[in-house]
Amino acid sequence: MSLRIEYTSAPLGHKIHGVDLANLSDAEFKAIEDAWNTYGVVVVTGQTLTPEQQLAFSRRFGGLEKFVIDAYNLPGNPEIFVVSNIIENGKPIGMADAGRMWHSDMCFMPEPSRGAFLYALEVPMQNGEPLGDTLFASTAAAYDGLPDSVKARITGLRAVNSFSARSAAAAAQAEADPGNIDSATLAHLKAQRDKAKVEVPDVDHPLVRTHPITGRKSLYASELITSEVVGMPLEEGRALLKSLIDHIIQPQYVYRHRWKLGDLVMWDNCSSMHQAIGDYQLPLRRHMHRTTIRGTRPV
Repeated sequence: MSLRIEYTSAPLGHKIHGVDLANLSDAEFKAIEDAWNTYGVVVVTGQTLTPEQQLAFSRRFGGLEKFVIDAYNLPGNPEIFVVSNIIENGKPIGMADAGRMWHSDMCFMPEPSRGAFLYALEVPMQNGEPLGDTLFASTAAAYDGLPDSVKARITGLRAVNSFSARSAAAAAQAEADPGNIDSATLAHLKAQRDKAKVEVPDVDHPLVRTHPITGRKSLYASELITSEVVGMPLEEGRALLKSLIDHIIQPQYVYRHRWKLGDLVMWDNCSSMHQAIGDYQLPLRRHMHRTTIRGTRPV
């Protein structure tokens, strides 16, 4: 087996070289699966995948789910969600705003997604350097780094996660800075905000969740999506949430991924959260395919 892991200085974001995800041996798959479970975020480099090959690899980790808003699911393969700023025939082919705040995917659902695999087809480049980096933070390492007094304080607490709050914030941010977003995407964000109020009710989840496979404990709170702490005065709860998120995104817990063509980044929503950097505009193009692994109710 030629698989090789290149470790970063962060607790996550380690790179896996020397494999072809379309033709994996059982031993190679097991090594990738173990690395993903252990570290939460791994990057498989140098891939050339069709949508069908990405789907086949993803299904080896469990059932797949479609994105809750289906406007940008890939025609013919709706379990692939398109992340892109490209406009064709006057319409965006994917979602340009790929989560520009710290979040864990689908935390506003009763059973959030286990994780996601994002595959780079086009990366925006300027002066030979890639743009559109993605930041990942280890919520598991951040939990380990808490003082015992804080761990005791948050044990057993639950927090409300609100898609409508996230959608309203995204639309408001876009309206406040329209120069960085196209009109079609702005209209989509407004429609998403209005639809979310009706179709995606708020849910509450533990502030400390246990990984369903490894049993490791992690913090579970997302910027703007996690809106309050159950049973706690609103401002006190929001202050606690901010302090936890500020703790998670300290440099020692964060890996910054600089994308290359053919990268497939695998992240585990149980033990990490992430943030996309929107430092590019057309004519610089970004085009990626995301598959999403179905999860279970957090405990």
